[in-house]
Amino acid sequence: MNKPVVPRLSYATPEDPWLKQKLIQALEYLTGKYKIQGLYDALDEEQRQGGAFWAAALQALDIELKYDSRQFAKIPPKGPLILIANHPFGVLDGLIICHLATEARGSFYILTNSVLCTAKELEPYLLPVDFSPTKTALRTNIETKNRAVKQLKAGGTVVIFPAGEVSTSYSLFGKAHDAEWKTFTARLIHEAKANVVPVFFHGQNSRIFHWASQLHLTLRLSLLLHEVKNKMGKTIQLSIGDPITYAHLQHLKNRHALMQFLRHTTYGLAAEGPA
Repeated sequence: MNKPVVPRLSYATPEDPWLKQKLIQALEYLTGKYKIQGLYDALDEEQRQGGAFWAAALQALDIELKYDSRQFAKIPPKGPLILIANHPFGVLDGLIICHLATEARGSFYILTNSVLCTAKELEPYLLPVDFSPTKTALRTNIETKNRAVKQLKAGGTVVIFPAGEVSTSYSLFGKAHDAEWKTFTARLIHEAKANVVPVFFHGQNSRIFHWASQLHLTLRLSLLLHEVKNKMGKTIQLSIGDPITYAHLQHLKNRHALMQFLRHTTYGLAAEGPA
């Protein structure tokens, strides 16, 4: 049997200028890509398929999860549901929340950077978001929105990191926080009358990542795979909030107000702190 085509694990895109592509690729190889790519290559075809992938990937990375199983049990098994979360790590919190969505609901969509949508086996789960200022990107994002609404109206699940980017510390030694949460999530909530479950990931990326983020976006992107590598063998704690029914959200017609409420609720879970 032919081995499936291995996806390109890189934040460099064909649309990037040549020099930017080469710089990102070089730094990725120097700081962790070989290790991460090797772990992916070692997964067999069955482990790469569908819902099995998320658990297999976390096992390969030797990641242990710590969360309250009683809160996990509160995730509603049916009806339109949006899982939202802060985005402190990048790839890793994506793997974790997809694993949770699989365990709680089975099928789902996750909105993700189009750069990462290269694994054919995972296509049934990924809704690409294209941040480039092109007509193609606009069409992609409109299609993604329509597919997400359709999924929710059918009683399905959509996973979203509302910031749309990895958390950043804007001071030398400060805590990392998400950028402003985009109102796209609010649109989905109101159009599909969806319920929401907030998830908070405790922790943040390395100080080197945040320093690099202050210097240049290219350096920041180059280190995202390194941030996966340096968390191998560690325990990641997350806090799962109580479900928020649409009945409790429908009065927040202003999208910005709705997102501020959801962000405040999600970050409020930080008070639980690492145990």
